[in-house]
Amino acid sequence: MYKAVCLGGTFDHMHSGHRLLLTQAALLTKERMLIGVTSDILLKKKVYADIIEPFEQRCSKVRSFLRRLKSRGDFTLDIFELNDPAGRAATDSELEACILTREVQKGGEITNQKRQEKGLSSLPLVFADMIMAKESEEATQINFSNKISSTIIREHILKSAQ
Repeated sequence: MYKAVCLGGTFDHMHSGHRLLLTQAALLTKERMLIGVTSDILLKKKVYADIIEPFEQRCSKVRSFLRRLKSRGDFTLDIFELNDPAGRAATDSELEACILTREVQKGGEITNQKRQEKGLSSLPLVFADMIMAKESEEATQINFSNKISSTIIREHILKSAQ
């Protein structure tokens, strides 16, 4: 377990992949969890951006889910608006680990690079496993084409509305 961890994401249309990531982070957190939720401005160019849930709604869903998990332990929840890949994780000296998926490994590496530039130690990158959208003999941790995602959910919402 870690005293303080960080993680980040869009958290649009909360799904099982988000819940897995948040649950793993909660299980690894002793005192404080720093969560960056991607700002609306950074999401303008995402696929189906017009149906991405507003920032406050996404934060509320993350907060609500974690409140239910907090009964297993008492840790402080610190949610902020993420406007760049590293956010506050680049300057928070109390952090001990970064919880993420392999899909955003580059973001974790950028965070560590920015931390080193500021004289802080690199964080261990702790990877949460993904949940696949459908079974496949070729499905691997690195094959992201088959994972549960907010993009697939938004695509389904648009197709259902037609």
